Amino acid sequence: MTIDPREYRATIGLFATGVTVITASDGMQVRGMTANSLTSVSLDPLLLLVCIDRKARMAGVIAAASHFAVNILRVDQEAIARHFAGRPQADLEVTMTELAGVPVLHDGLATLVCARERLLDGGDHWIVLGRVIALRRAAEGDPLLYFAGAYRQLAELSPTLA
Repeated sequence: MTIDPREYRATIGLFATGVTVITASDGMQVRGMTANSLTSVSLDPLLLLVCIDRKARMAGVIAAASHFAVNILRVDQEAIARHFAGRPQADLEVTMTELAGVPVLHDGLATLVCARERLLDGGDHWIVLGRVIALRRAAEGDPLLYFAGAYRQLAELSPTLA
């Protein structure tokens, strides 16, 4: 059975995810990219993975960087998601800071800083395995979601449905 890659992408897009911006520095440049391919791998040791297209500008930076950060976006940060997805927002002011020496977004819902453990072959993507070395999370806020090719947000369930 041959599966059309576009059909696969549309189908896998029905899996709702959170939205992140991966940030890293190769010592010469700081780069960020929007990603929804985040998976918690292990609690002992603390490991996660992200997937990065080998053709993305971020691929070279993540391959050279010893550390990277996963910035989990809040529902009101869709403009930041679009900006780092290659749709620059001219009037958007993105504030960066550092956590454990790694460039991170200033005010996301949560941030995890990782030491890059391994780059694994994932076809046309790199599977980047990171060991979590620092984290912070906001006291409150809702996540930005992605489903079926569009940004979404959580909705409260009706009391009659809960």
